[in-house]
Amino acid sequence: MNFRTPLSALFPGTSGRLLTALVDHHTADAARPLTLNELSKDAAVTPGQLEAALFRLGLLGLVAPRRKGEAVRLVAGHIVWSALRQLTDLRGRVIDTVREQAQALLHPAPDYLALNGAVIDGAAAHPADVLELIVVPPATTPADWQHRVAALVTQLSCDLGNVVVHRGARDAQEAEAMGGRSAVRVFPPGAVTRS
Repeated sequence: MNFRTPLSALFPGTSGRLLTALVDHHTADAARPLTLNELSKDAAVTPGQLEAALFRLGLLGLVAPRRKGEAVRLVAGHIVWSALRQLTDLRGRVIDTVREQAQALLHPAPDYLALNGAVIDGAAAHPADVLELIVVPPATTPADWQHRVAALVTQLSCDLGNVVVHRGARDAQEAEAMGGRSAVRVFPPGAVTRS
């Protein structure tokens, strides 16, 4: 999955670049109209290409009715904008997914689990970009615990569309050193912090 520009990955070409620019605008100032030149520059799309794509978005009700060449006004309250905004920032969903799947697969829960790498940083642009799990096993570890960690890694790789790897640490201090400042801690429960 491309976590850097997910809308462009899901909707290749003009549509994805246009949606990315419009979502950014909706987030910043949805009430302000956009000129075609401004939108063309933001979306890296020619004004001619914009017209056809804007017509389709108008049919969906995302932009207000307009004549060719007129400024673009978003229908700010349209329910699709919030869904598109969620697609542009998947970091929170990745954290939730890891936490939910770790809780389901790892019994007992790890003493510490942090995320690191291009996926959690939002910089992943290719399926080979990595999400790294840094795991401190619980004090009492069942014989099959490492198999459960491997199952978690496999499931997350499938669900995220990116390579997921894991590194084990003896304790939280060693795990924090491995992850550095960019790691995001998801265990123990209640913690979602940069290490």
